[in-house]
Amino acid sequence: MTATDQTRAALAQLQQRIFNINESKGFHEDRPKPMRIGSTLSGIAERNQRLANWQGNKLMLIVSEVAEAQDEIRNGRAADETYYPTAQRDLDGSVVGGPFKPEGVPSEIADVVIRCFDFAGTEGFNLAEIILEKLAYNETRPYKHGKNF
Repeated sequence: MTATDQTRAALAQLQQRIFNINESKGFHEDRPKPMRIGSTLSGIAERNQRLANWQGNKLMLIVSEVAEAQDEIRNGRAADETYYPTAQRDLDGSVVGGPFKPEGVPSEIADVVIRCFDFAGTEGFNLAEIILEKLAYNETRPYKHGKNF
């Protein structure tokens, strides 16, 4: 299966939109800035360590979204269930007003994807392209990648 140019463009636009929204909400403000010309080696090493810590924190936020999805399942929610705990409802049970924050496994998985695309945007790589490259490689791998799981 190959992705069309339209699919690639749509995913690149999604990554940029996610990046722009998160940037406008202040989620990139604390990212260490590039070093200036004339910086000392110790200054560069310190900046690199601060950047690695920032990146590590962003990666762990992706993990935390997966943990939140697991908590939803542990709390008895179905994997395909989306619910709105703060929503007001009409007498017939339909949601009134909004938008309301969606909760549940689908919402948490969406947060995983959003955080992944945002990380790619902050670090300057095209996540869609690497996904497509990995899919093409995975198609060549043996059943269960040769493992027993």
